[in-house]
Amino acid sequence: MVGLLNYLAQIGSLLSLSLLLPALVGFGSDDFRTGYMLLIYATFGLFLSLTVLAATRGRERVLGRVSSIYLAITAWLLFPVLAAIPLAGVFGISYVDGLFEAVSALTTTAADGVTNSQDAPAAALFLRVTLQWVGALCTLLTFVLFLGPVRTGGMPRPRTSSGEAVGHTRSGIKRSAWQFTQYFLITTVVCFALLMLTGVEAYDSLILASTAISAGGYVLPGRDLIDVANPATLLVMAIFFLLASTSVFWQGLILKMRWADLQRHRESYFLIGSAAVLSLVIYGAIQQSGGGAAQVSWFERISEAIFNATSLVSTSGLQTRPGIFALLPPLLVITVLIIGGGCYSSAGGVKLYRLGGMIFHAQTELSRLVYPHGIHRTRFGSEIYSVGLMKSIWTMFTAAMMTILIGSNALALSGMDFHASLMATVAAFANAGPAYSVDWVGFGTAGWPAYFEMQAAQKLILSVVMLFGHLEVVALVVALNPFYWFNNR
Repeated sequence: MVGLLNYLAQIGSLLSLSLLLPALVGFGSDDFRTGYMLLIYATFGLFLSLTVLAATRGRERVLGRVSSIYLAITAWLLFPVLAAIPLAGVFGISYVDGLFEAVSALTTTAADGVTNSQDAPAAALFLRVTLQWVGALCTLLTFVLFLGPVRTGGMPRPRTSSGEAVGHTRSGIKRSAWQFTQYFLITTVVCFALLMLTGVEAYDSLILASTAISAGGYVLPGRDLIDVANPATLLVMAIFFLLASTSVFWQGLILKMRWADLQRHRESYFLIGSAAVLSLVIYGAIQQSGGGAAQVSWFERISEAIFNATSLVSTSGLQTRPGIFALLPPLLVITVLIIGGGCYSSAGGVKLYRLGGMIFHAQTELSRLVYPHGIHRTRFGSEIYSVGLMKSIWTMFTAAMMTILIGSNALALSGMDFHASLMATVAAFANAGPAYSVDWVGFGTAGWPAYFEMQAAQKLILSVVMLFGHLEVVALVVALNPFYWFNNR
């Protein structure tokens, strides 16, 4: 319990510090009310977090399998509830709407539920983007340090020095957390610099860099991305979308030039290949359309196709202009979003690794029907095949499908069109908020409300789906399992 409180206080300190930069934006834009409000929230949060840190200082902090899962669950349930307070204050909205914004930002879903958000203070918009960036960093740390080592949902074993499933050492977790934080900061700065070199203004570059590196979907409201981004900008963002959706351990292998290990890593190569194929599909769809995207030069069409493809694969859901995804078959968009990106990344979805495992398992079982006594492969990619591993993967996939089924039906019962309910649920589960859009059917269509037009109950349903999708379903199912608590009283 002491260890859990200590780690929660550390995360609380990070979130409190993240309010300071938006406060500076408020002061810089002469919005002193918003600036002082954020400064007060940051001071109070830091005071509370530092008090808990001081009270638990020097205590042994060892995390086992169960405590690792419950630390991740507690943090992701607690901090959106707290972050909703400053968001509701700076946007001038209700607490429920603030909670939706907090969950949307921290899970990198980027579903904009604020009415006329283009009229909101610059500090408020920047706070939402900052929380998106912090949420992406916390996502990586959650899976690398806590859920990955216990192999939640059949995840591959992380290649890290922070320890194995049981008994994480304080020094190991602290060292790994700092290494990944440094890497995240450096890649963000590099992305920001490259976007500046393409001619984008500094403020827009900072927002786009945060969005690209976190596989999120926030841009300045009231403008389409194509209005502030040229073809070079789109290609830079596409590169960082791929970076955000591939495993950080694969990226580490590249930096260390460990070529033998790189050959055994399959997931990232399939993800890049999928983005390339999808780019060709989107390019063909743009060519066939008669809209504005088809009237630009071939290089601009290629850059738009690559950007939108990587946006889908990385579960960002951001489009260069309204209606691009509507050129594709809805089933294709839904399938890509559900599959998602790679493990140990900021991307959402079931993940390509698990899809590969399920395909391998299906092939093996079909082969056993024909050759029951034959010798079958014992590996898929770099992972050793085992019945326990496949049970975990299939359990996670089943739980994911049940979450989408229950969420879409709950939204439909609340008054939304069923197709809209399905698209909104998939977008929330995959943390790809902008993928749900009235562009699928046209503005004003009954049953297809924009996020800011949704009822409070509908926003709460989507918030729950976002958290289930972000924590890969299984972790929350374990935490909420009453049989575990009944049998361990």
